[in-house]
Amino acid sequence: MTTRNPLPALAAALFLLFLVGVLLIATAAVAAAATPPAAAPNPTVRLRRFVLLAGVDDGGPTRTKLRYAASDAHAMGRVLQTLGGVAAEDMVFVSTANRAAFDAAFTDIEQRLRAGAQAGVRRELLVYYSGHSDEDGLLVGRDRVGYDELRARVQRAPADLRVVILDSCASGAFTRRKGGVKRAPFLMDASSDMRGHAFLTSSAADERAQESDRISASYFTYYLVSGLRGAADVNQDRRVTLQEAYQFASQETLARTERSQAGPQHAAYEFDLAGTGDMVVTDVRGTQSGLVLTPELGGRITVREASGALVAELRKPAGNTIELGLDPGAYVVAMDSGSTIFQATVSLTAGKHTPLAAAAFHAAGPREATVARGDDAPAQPGEPAATATAAAAPPPVVEPTSYKLSFFPTSSDARSNVHGFSFGFVADRSQRVHGFQLALAWAQTDAELVALQLSAGANLVRGRFEGAQITAGANILTGDGRGLQLVGGGNITDGSFVGAQIAGGINTVSNNLKGLQMAGGANWTGSGRGFQMAGGINLAKTFTGMQMAPVNYADTIDGVQFGVVNAARSTASGLRFGVINAAGATRGFSFGVINVAKHDDGESFALINVVGNGIHDVSLFATDVLATNIGLKFGGRHLYTNLIAGYQPGDPVETTGAAGTPEPEHFTAGTKRFGTGAGIGWRFPVERGPLAYAELEADWMEIRPVWKWIQDAPAVSSLRVQAGLRLAPYVVLLAGAGVNVAIATGGRDVDLGPDVTQSIHHSGATTVRIYPGLLLGLQI
Repeated sequence: MTTRNPLPALAAALFLLFLVGVLLIATAAVAAAATPPAAAPNPTVRLRRFVLLAGVDDGGPTRTKLRYAASDAHAMGRVLQTLGGVAAEDMVFVSTANRAAFDAAFTDIEQRLRAGAQAGVRRELLVYYSGHSDEDGLLVGRDRVGYDELRARVQRAPADLRVVILDSCASGAFTRRKGGVKRAPFLMDASSDMRGHAFLTSSAADERAQESDRISASYFTYYLVSGLRGAADVNQDRRVTLQEAYQFASQETLARTERSQAGPQHAAYEFDLAGTGDMVVTDVRGTQSGLVLTPELGGRITVREASGALVAELRKPAGNTIELGLDPGAYVVAMDSGSTIFQATVSLTAGKHTPLAAAAFHAAGPREATVARGDDAPAQPGEPAATATAAAAPPPVVEPTSYKLSFFPTSSDARSNVHGFSFGFVADRSQRVHGFQLALAWAQTDAELVALQLSAGANLVRGRFEGAQITAGANILTGDGRGLQLVGGGNITDGSFVGAQIAGGINTVSNNLKGLQMAGGANWTGSGRGFQMAGGINLAKTFTGMQMAPVNYADTIDGVQFGVVNAARSTASGLRFGVINAAGATRGFSFGVINVAKHDDGESFALINVVGNGIHDVSLFATDVLATNIGLKFGGRHLYTNLIAGYQPGDPVETTGAAGTPEPEHFTAGTKRFGTGAGIGWRFPVERGPLAYAELEADWMEIRPVWKWIQDAPAVSSLRVQAGLRLAPYVVLLAGAGVNVAIATGGRDVDLGPDVTQSIHHSGATTVRIYPGLLLGLQI
């Protein structure tokens, strides 16, 4: 039968068949592997939390006695009672340094859990331990509680969700035991339907957990409690989740121990959870009284009781509102600006949320030189002193004026408060400007600018900026900001910026940005939100939005990266388009030529995927096209590419006619042939009995009589459904069936299928054969 050229129609049909197959197998595999869906959270279900707190200072005769293990446990219990909804009768505390007391306390909490079993009541267990430990277990006086034993007992506890927090040396060894899987995205909004366990440890398996006299606590527990009081509320919903609290405590602990004598302390975690939701640990909305840190405040802030006891510490970015849940009473709040410490006194009243604004602070003087008492670490740079000995500096003299004209700035200009117009022929300087400032070279405002600045050289604002800065040189803003900066050189902001920066060279924001950055050279953002665009490179520590440049880099990105090279050191969530995409952990979709990730919880689409938890298999298999084949598969969680080479022994193909003239090759089932090609497939993990996964794969193979490149070689395309049966932990039997389409041009032919099952089409010198195909092999 002779027809018109069938290639375009066949290609379209194969592509459509591939897509339909993906949908059909996805539906079947998901239905087979999925557990019954969890019911929607019932609003009538009541949450009841049970807490075991252990604070043991004594770790045996070979260990130095701790100072703050017991007080750490009490601080944890206090915040869980006031903000975490834990009733006093549902909390058990143990501080006696022996195994018997620890076992008795655990038995007590188990009995309370069983007694609390009621219809419509969800039970959660939280076990907290502060004290000594080593690589094998907790050291309770002269006794030991092994990690495996503790893990087994926690997992047997009759609770829907179990959380263990260990603040002790080498506690990271606990997360390396059997029974859980460590994954990057950690918990997800109320703990309404979450089941399983989450284990948090304050140190790695080979590290010391450290405590400090300055804060009268261990670093990890201190920052964990500060986070639970509201300092960790990243999304500002006034609820602190376990993920937010852990990330805040781990980052602050690492920052405070990097220069200590014991070395940096890295927290660790492990979880094994199912269901939906997130564990909200504390709710600041239910606090007895709240301290509201307003958006204008920024820097490292410490809160002390009137007695001097330190109760909370955090680094607050300007522009955000953070509320801390505290007991009613008087507090001293210190804010570190770098060279000066500002202090404010505030009284909190029960039932009220008290805002604290910048106007309430006064300068407490320069830093006080301090010496740590009994701490593992020397005094940390950037930490506010426990007390301030210098008297408050007198406020500067202010000279109000409605306008100011000058040639050169003088010392008196530093005192001028302009409400109107300020102009300098060479340069201009004022303390405050509300209105308009113009200079031919340099326009400087020392304290506050709420105006428009125009300069032919550079603009400098050291505090609050609202309006627009325009210059042909550089804009420098060391605190706050809002409107628009436009510059022909670079923008530098050290604080917070809301608006847009546009530069012909460099944009830099060291902490916080909401809006747009555009540069002809490079962008750097300490943490950002909106949109970055550059003709060179985008750099960001934490960024939410879009990065667009030849090279994009972020420590953590949540949004879109579009460039030649996209990189994220920690986590990339969202959508990424690039030639090369690299990240520590990814969530979302990555499209590129090469995708590299240590861990991928999204989908990776690339010709070459190098993914730590992805697909990287070697397969040896036979098909009806070639008897021996080797394939190398690289992919993400589902999509993979397959590089294939094969060989079929047999009789040589006749390539010359009777008169010695060249003849086109005619391959049959018994002829010798070589093949090279590639494929793309989609894997659906199943893990049901011996069935490991199902695959839908499309391959393309060139068929040649010799092992070298020849022009216009015939090809066989295959579309197969494949099943993987697990024979051993790393060995899978692979079997598949599908359809083959052999296409040969120039008078060649590839006749490899049974005659009775073939559909043959001829169009001039082109022959197309369609017939069923099989595959059988082993995959490692």
